[in-house]
Amino acid sequence: MPQRKVETILPLNADRTLPPAALAQMAKAAYSSGVVDHFQIWDQMMGWWPPGMWNSKNAPLAAMLPDLDSSGDPLAICGFAACAAPGVGLTISTDSIRRGPGEMMQSMLTLANMGSGNFILQMGAGEIKQTLPFGWKRNEGLRRLEDHFRYYDAFWKTDGPIDMAGNFWNFEQAWIGAAKQNRPRIWALGGGPKLIDLATTYADGFATVAPGVIPTPERYAEFVDATRKTVAAKGRDADAFEFCPWILALIHEDPNVIERALDNPVIRWMAAIYGRLNNADWAGYGMKSAFPEDWHYSTKLIPNRMTSQAEVDDILSRVTHKMSSMSFIYGNPQQVADQIQPYIDAGGRCVDLCDTLPLVLDPADAQASLGRQIEVCRLIKQRNP
Repeated sequence: MPQRKVETILPLNADRTLPPAALAQMAKAAYSSGVVDHFQIWDQMMGWWPPGMWNSKNAPLAAMLPDLDSSGDPLAICGFAACAAPGVGLTISTDSIRRGPGEMMQSMLTLANMGSGNFILQMGAGEIKQTLPFGWKRNEGLRRLEDHFRYYDAFWKTDGPIDMAGNFWNFEQAWIGAAKQNRPRIWALGGGPKLIDLATTYADGFATVAPGVIPTPERYAEFVDATRKTVAAKGRDADAFEFCPWILALIHEDPNVIERALDNPVIRWMAAIYGRLNNADWAGYGMKSAFPEDWHYSTKLIPNRMTSQAEVDDILSRVTHKMSSMSFIYGNPQQVADQIQPYIDAGGRCVDLCDTLPLVLDPADAQASLGRQIEVCRLIKQRNP
């Protein structure tokens, strides 16, 4: 397999409470480091936490941020970031349900031109918290994803208008112009056999959560090998297919800070929903999951409807310290980089570093988290020149 450089992705805080000048400052600082290749904006309508959980007792930042649901529009923020840090790559993670394929392609081409020409779309089948409250149907996600991927594939293989009968979108001489200066990379996001089938048929790569979906580098290596074989069997270039682990991390130089965070309700909640996305996997460790084994956050979780503190406390009571510690890669920057490296050795070529710890730090320490994340990226780049 030909050696390719390892890329790094850092999510930007896109909260609407944040002054635009602060967002610009973060973008400039991260990109000027020379070790951050992409900024990522999550396309979220609401966050992951029940409203009663976000308070100053659990998170000092709650005194400054009224909620964790005031997300900014990802397309607008990507454009802003491109202006604040010219040359940076841009990444949006979104779902297949709330925007049409033609409209999304138009946005991707525009943002790729505004930025460095390097744009990545990570697209999954959707979350119920983004869909049901706003009038969309989550169970249409995979069929809509197929329409997206088929259209994107047709767009690059066709020099004129497109005719395509889809599951939801039917294209009749659909035409958004001939300008194709910069080709976005399209990655499937998530897991499951149907998603993998669509990715290996149409997409450029696959992004998924570690350790929540693939808990060990050894399992990741098996996944990469099997997926490459599937890509090749479909007559595609397996070496060109990309793999990106989303690393759920807690990064801090003080181990006591991390130990306290692992018992914090905000972090334990993430362990409950993301620790093992297939809740039945906890049984393999001799543990009982916080939710029923057939429960999946993407099809069940609507946080702002969880108004009973007793219900939330009951769920959290089942999240042990051990479960919480198994849900994240954590430590100081060097320790985190060391734990990420085996995923790179297993075939990961783009590391998406998702540090959750800033949510529960005091404001000054949370601000310093960007430096810790940049240091992890620096160490990754140093080890994988």
